[in-house]
Amino acid sequence: MAASTTWEARLANTIKRVVTRLSVSPFRLIAFILHATGLERIYKPHFTRYSALLDLTDEVVAKLPKHSMSISGARMDLMNLIFVGSEIDIKLAFKAAGWNGAHPASPLHLLYSALTTLFHRSYYSGPFTPHYVNIGLQDMSFQQLTRTKSFSQRHHLRIFRTGIKLPGKKRVWVGAACYDDRLKIQFKPPFIHHNTDPDLDKEREYVVRSLEAVGVARLKTVVMNQPTTTDRPYQNAHGAKYYTDGRAVVVQV
Repeated sequence: MAASTTWEARLANTIKRVVTRLSVSPFRLIAFILHATGLERIYKPHFTRYSALLDLTDEVVAKLPKHSMSISGARMDLMNLIFVGSEIDIKLAFKAAGWNGAHPASPLHLLYSALTTLFHRSYYSGPFTPHYVNIGLQDMSFQQLTRTKSFSQRHHLRIFRTGIKLPGKKRVWVGAACYDDRLKIQFKPPFIHHNTDPDLDKEREYVVRSLEAVGVARLKTVVMNQPTTTDRPYQNAHGAKYYTDGRAVVVQV
């Protein structure tokens, strides 16, 4: 009897997970289509993801998104940065630090990125694979090519807004930064994607140092995720393996 109950509970949980993913995925698909066609400005989720609180306490940090998700809801990149400031100030800070934005992941831009890689040409505003928090696509994306100037190698991060505002109406944002070291081909969607360096902490520090050089203030470090090690790394839906101390740096823009 107990075995039957356990089996039924597992089946019920599986059905629940499938239904949840299927019910949310169409909204993510709509967000991606509008993003790819350059019409994302007409669709920005206006819901409050988290309650607006007065201070960035440990309790508030605990409520922040811990990772981004694919369009199907699978776990992708770990959040390792927290930004406090307005959208325009964040964009200006990254521009001053020598970072570029990203073109929408439209078929044309994806084709162009493949050609630039094939012919070893630069593409400073190459597209990003869409990631989500709930049904919200990344609000900002930044990248910086290496000395090779090749699209196959780049520092990059995605930034997502939260519903939290601190005193002075300063918005709280979360970001996931990692380093792409080469293009990878696999026999499952998305077939061609960047392979990422597993050391997330090194890339987190690279982003913060580049912003500090233009006057952005490092406030503190907080715990965001469970730490992982080289022998027991975290793995995302694309098979990329990461290790990290689980912390996020809070910066004031």
